[in-house]
Amino acid sequence: MDNIIFRKIWQDDNLIELRISANSEFVSAYQSCYIQDKRLEEITEIIYDFVDNYNNVCYLEFGKKEGNYTPAFSMCILPADMSGHVMIEVDIEIADNDTRSHRCCFYVKSELGLIERLGKALKKLIIEPEGCEVALN
Repeated sequence: MDNIIFRKIWQDDNLIELRISANSEFVSAYQSCYIQDKRLEEITEIIYDFVDNYNNVCYLEFGKKEGNYTPAFSMCILPADMSGHVMIEVDIEIADNDTRSHRCCFYVKSELGLIERLGKALKKLIIEPEGCEVALN
């Protein structure tokens, strides 16, 4: 089943380590990334804006995909169709080399209501204990 799962691994003050797993019919991949709690709050606001205006593309980046940083994750939520179905292009960095050149990109299917629920759950993840998981579907 298509899904994206965010697991809180560790938190120190305002820095959070997430293990992000994504699954589709064709691919299963995961990665760890680091994000500040303030940036995670900003991402939830961007998700809320998308739910209110679901005819636009919504791009979310966890970490930085360019430069000398830890691995990054991104997802691009495409506009919803008439039934509220959405496709999410996930981009998972495979941290197997120093050049950051390996990535896994694929679509995850979901629904508009589940995107809204994800936004609310991600915001709560900031205060949840380590080991807590948030799932899209």
